[in-house]
Amino acid sequence: MDRYNRGLMIVARILVAMVFILNGFGIINQAIPAKEMMERGVPPAIVPLFMIAGRLLEIVAGFGLALGLFPRWCALALFAFLLPATFVSHSFWLAAGTPQFHGQLINFSKNVAIWGGLIFIAGTSIQPSLLPRR
Repeated sequence: MDRYNRGLMIVARILVAMVFILNGFGIINQAIPAKEMMERGVPPAIVPLFMIAGRLLEIVAGFGLALGLFPRWCALALFAFLLPATFVSHSFWLAAGTPQFHGQLINFSKNVAIWGGLIFIAGTSIQPSLLPRR
């Protein structure tokens, strides 16, 4: 793999990972997703547990993805996390005819694009690492 392709792959992984890392550290507010989980029937007592587990997954897999540590597994774990999160948090079809419709549709579409990036990363057999290899 030449330096140009290696660099592009690393930058792309870091850019995808940043969304999850920021979300995991709570820089992106999680009050609305927590509320939406409760509205969809998740018992309020376990919502904080789900939120902590989700944040931990986002931080660990996000850094793994950015650094190139088991990038395929990290991409698949983040995909598995993002798939249901998208349907819970950005259900634009429930917002039809409301002012929230376009925002939900845009966020749903953004997450679908991230799904594509994660699937691409998981499907790429050679992923360079930022850390030195032994």
